[in-house]
Amino acid sequence: MLRLSMTSRILVVDDTPANIQVLSSTLKAKGYQISVATNGRQALEVVARLRPDLILLDVMMPEMDGFETCRRLKESAATNDIPVIFLTARTETTDIVQGFEVGAVDYVAKPFNAHELLARVNTHLTMDQLRRSLAGKNAELARAHELVRRAFGRYVSEEVAASILQSPEGLEMGGEEREVTILMSDLRGFTALAARLAPHEVIEFLNLYLEAMVDVISRYEGTIDEIIGDAVLVIFGAPLALADHAAKAVACGLAMQLAMAEVNRRLTAKGAAALEMGIGIHTGRVIVGNIGSLRRTKYAAVGSNVNLAGRIESFTTGGQLLISESTREQIQSPLRIVGQFQVEPKGANHSLQLHEVTSIGEPFNLSLPERSDALCPLPQPLSITFTVLEEKFLGRTVHEARLAALSESEAGIESALSLAPLSNLKLELKPMAGANPGGEIYAKVIGPVAGASSQTRIRFTSLSPDLKVWVRQMATRLGSTQAETASEILSPRERREPRSPSPYPLPKGEGA
Repeated sequence: MLRLSMTSRILVVDDTPANIQVLSSTLKAKGYQISVATNGRQALEVVARLRPDLILLDVMMPEMDGFETCRRLKESAATNDIPVIFLTARTETTDIVQGFEVGAVDYVAKPFNAHELLARVNTHLTMDQLRRSLAGKNAELARAHELVRRAFGRYVSEEVAASILQSPEGLEMGGEEREVTILMSDLRGFTALAARLAPHEVIEFLNLYLEAMVDVISRYEGTIDEIIGDAVLVIFGAPLALADHAAKAVACGLAMQLAMAEVNRRLTAKGAAALEMGIGIHTGRVIVGNIGSLRRTKYAAVGSNVNLAGRIESFTTGGQLLISESTREQIQSPLRIVGQFQVEPKGANHSLQLHEVTSIGEPFNLSLPERSDALCPLPQPLSITFTVLEEKFLGRTVHEARLAALSESEAGIESALSLAPLSNLKLELKPMAGANPGGEIYAKVIGPVAGASSQTRIRFTSLSPDLKVWVRQMATRLGSTQAETASEILSPRERREPRSPSPYPLPKGEGA
């Protein structure tokens, strides 16, 4: 049981000296410390200077009566928790009611019984001390809860942490079937970058990237299911249900792509190469819940639709956002679709329609910058060899081809082999003294080059540093030469109004 301290300070407020003397003697005999005020204004000054543990307050006093004094004490956040006991000769029912209405904890009539008054003082001081103790324990519990939530939230999403901490059954094994939208993102070229960096630099750059992505995901109410190196798997619609989970997933994907500009600015400032990210999004029914054991549990989404989101992401190029038809059907906001692809994902029993999205309208209003990557023909095509990647493995057949056109991020190649859109290639460019450094190029097939049916357009996914520098320099040189040639043959009017470069070619469809 809580033991009351007799060192408690009591403020006696009364305008009659005899009353003050009797009260002071009675209270001091029990070990209480006493402060005195003779009217309401003086009482407020004493409270501001020396906070008491309890106040004995008369009602009828000059300058400011007891009711007004109590009202002002209760209006201030600094003093509203000090218990006030009215000690007065005014004992009409209306006076007693008014005393409690302005915030008093008790009402004692004069003349008073000393034993009764001491008992009431002791009771209210004990209750106040218990209240303060409980408030302190609640504050400690809140701090501990917040510490656990923050620590827990570093290993699972904020939503999962909150769900588990709010209800004990949140830790129980088991799950439920629910329709959700799955987002999968992955960096292009990070593995090659990591191979050239010290371990601490790899972690530093990876954390820089993930810090930006996690902030965006949280803003759009996504739940991070998994972080695997530079890949992130996000659930929209679990554990917290979202009516517009598909739209929020697409908006989040676009915001993540836009956030890469700042990520790359910070990376290049530290001397690293700029990176690109591909994002795939799919909507479907999955099992969500806690999996694992009593010692190690993880909140996760399980099912073929989770795997399908990963397959869709594997078809993306850097800077691209691809969504499935099931996701597109769920979204009411207007979308700008600049490409459509029919693919055959591994493990799926039917083909899949994918859409490349570059903007979403109200209420999100997000749009990626338009990408114009005009190819410039090489004066002399370069001989290359390539193999088609099947999943993560190289095909055994080596094919001959020619590198016929270039831009900073794409190329046009000529090959006798018909290449399926979104297939992955590994190309080998042989070094030529004084011409190019040679090296390996990883790329993804986009489709035929507009205006050059013999060429296939590819987008680079990974280049060695030397080769990347060469490609950039060559593309700049070819672009300047092409511009000068065009300027020589254009009419004066055409020189003033140059035509826009060819639009990004679409493998299928015209977009929306």
